Amino acid sequence: MPDDLERIGSFRHWIEDTTSSRIEPWRFGTALYHDGFPDRWDSNFLRVERPVGGATATELAAEADRALERLRHREFVFDDDAEGARVAAGLVELGYDADRLVYLALRREPDREPPPLEVAEVDFGTARPFIVQTNLVAHGGTPRESAEMLADFREVLIERVGARFFATRVEGRIVGCCELYVGDGIAQIESVDTLEAYRNRGVARAFLAAAITAARDAADLVFLIADAADWPQQLYGKLGFDPVGTFRQFTKPPPGETDR
Repeated sequence: MPDDLERIGSFRHWIEDTTSSRIEPWRFGTALYHDGFPDRWDSNFLRVERPVGGATATELAAEADRALERLRHREFVFDDDAEGARVAAGLVELGYDADRLVYLALRREPDREPPPLEVAEVDFGTARPFIVQTNLVAHGGTPRESAEMLADFREVLIERVGARFFATRVEGRIVGCCELYVGDGIAQIESVDTLEAYRNRGVARAFLAAAITAARDAADLVFLIADAADWPQQLYGKLGFDPVGTFRQFTKPPPGETDR
């Protein structure tokens, strides 16, 4: 029987594969593309699934230049943390941003009950303005066209993986939201965000509690992905999530851009 980390990795691959419009092999794994969303970096990248051996960062970057030549960005996702660590310094020298990401699996009960805030599952049309708003301020600011594009990719997620949305409202306004994807007994919570003015009020704890309940109803394994160097891990730990593995992502954005 596969362990939880293996199941989570397979689920991540499934999400990536099923939301792609085109998949091709490359030297060390799989190249994934979505031709309808060329500027969504996480939909157009090279997945490193096998050991890269003696290949240098310069050689890998040349592979990306060939495979992603029609795109303005470059991106690698290394399934194996150690493989990514070996070439990390070299890719950073070549202009790539490096991220170490951690899988967190739900293992325990939360440390306390969520606050009595208004929480509900909402449809995409209801959640979309919030998603656009948070995209606009992400990573120091995102152009509106890009913020709209990133929000509209949710239509693909709804069609391909049945994405659901859970939101907290304050005085009738959505101030926090997350997404839930389910398949083959596994559930992923994704895109956790709260408006800055409403942070530290229990907003995220409230909508995450609702998403976790729905996830447990549909799956025996619940997980999320977080930046290994960022603070949200503290909240997720309080909600009962524990780290079970890591992987690495390297992105070279177009000049002057920071997030897609």
